[in-house]
Amino acid sequence: VEARGPMRDLHSGLYGGAAPNAVYGLIELLGKAKDSEGRVIIPGFYDDVAEPAPAELESWKTLPFSEKEFLEKEVGSTCLVGEPDRTVLERVWSRPTLEVHGIGGGFSGAGAKTVIPAAAVAKVSMRMVPNQDPEKMFQLFAGWAQANAPKGIRISVRKLSASPAVVVNPDHPAIHTAAEAFREILGKPTVFIRSGGSVPIVGDFARHLGIPTVMMGFGLPDDGLHSPNEKFRLENFYQGTMTVAAFFERYGA
Repeated sequence: VEARGPMRDLHSGLYGGAAPNAVYGLIELLGKAKDSEGRVIIPGFYDDVAEPAPAELESWKTLPFSEKEFLEKEVGSTCLVGEPDRTVLERVWSRPTLEVHGIGGGFSGAGAKTVIPAAAVAKVSMRMVPNQDPEKMFQLFAGWAQANAPKGIRISVRKLSASPAVVVNPDHPAIHTAAEAFREILGKPTVFIRSGGSVPIVGDFARHLGIPTVMMGFGLPDDGLHSPNEKFRLENFYQGTMTVAAFFERYGA
């Protein structure tokens, strides 16, 4: 998302209070996208969302999940945000999201340079859930952003990539075989979850080949995905290798 105000960076002592500020404008725009609870308030954002089946929602209640530990050990903030009428697992697994990943513009180097920024840019993503169309959602967001451009600010939105969400039926024979492989190697029952981690080719397999994809997870909540010092335990690597081998052996039998 790019915001443009004046034709060039301006001296704030000469133009401050009169010239539009692109960074302020971008912040103002993005601030309109959510309410104080963190719920997205762009009209139509949740319209096409496919709700999880009641049985799946019930199964999530049996998972070894602690909201307190999630907040303290994984997130590390003072509170959680989002739709207050939804559980944390619903928010992260079955509800679409809108997040800002970075904002650039103006001057942020060492020392002082009191400019009014001419341009600012934000990297934004929307995580899709089943039944949502990425192109429709992009057009929805782009149209909303341009319609809500602050006074004196021109807004443009460019799409970098997009892929639809996909959910694999846990009752598929391949999924049952994977669960058996997990139990064989790890000695524990398999837990079925959703994840917002993007693997776009999974959706392509479902749409073009008509086959499900078995996603087998071996990471841990404290692996720090996308963070400095991201890790993956060697024990999990070796057990994962054996589990995948056991899956192929069982499924090919």
